[in-house]
Amino acid sequence: MKGSTKKKPRRRKVRLTTALREYIRKTDRYRAGRDPMRLMRAAPAKFARAVAGLKPAQLRKRPAPGKWSIQEILGHLTDTEVVYGYRYRMALGESGSPIQGYDQEIWVREFGYGGKRWGAKQLLANIAALRRATLDHLESMPRGAFDRYGMHSERGKETVRRTQELIAGHDLNHLDQIKAIRKKFGW
Repeated sequence: MKGSTKKKPRRRKVRLTTALREYIRKTDRYRAGRDPMRLMRAAPAKFARAVAGLKPAQLRKRPAPGKWSIQEILGHLTDTEVVYGYRYRMALGESGSPIQGYDQEIWVREFGYGGKRWGAKQLLANIAALRRATLDHLESMPRGAFDRYGMHSERGKETVRRTQELIAGHDLNHLDQIKAIRKKFGW
């Protein structure tokens, strides 16, 4: 329509929970100020090395009740690539757009990542392909575009740059979890 303008959604104040605030601090500590794009590029190969040589039963073994197995972690990382690939595109293409949170526990359970129908090779290939597509998009954008943002339903305004930082720390957190499971079982 002539003369119409697209209204940006009203920014609403988001109050971070204590648990969410601590999680954000934790991912920032993992990243320790390092370049998030470099960490994001390296992560898929690190995940592959971290699970190399494990048998399917080992990949599916949970370290404790209510804790994810290595295979479930890989499934979650696959979901993360899908979700964050979309979030980056929304923030870059429609800055200020709402970004919906999701329940990762439900996704891991409903998609059955702990079962025999999934394998580490398939999940690692999905992670690598999805991450490559996301990096291709991010690397094609001018640096100024990283100030664009989405309005996250739980965390509020989140720039593309901040999202990169969170994902880089998220990767390292899950890599550490995989190593801890291997260590616990002596693998």
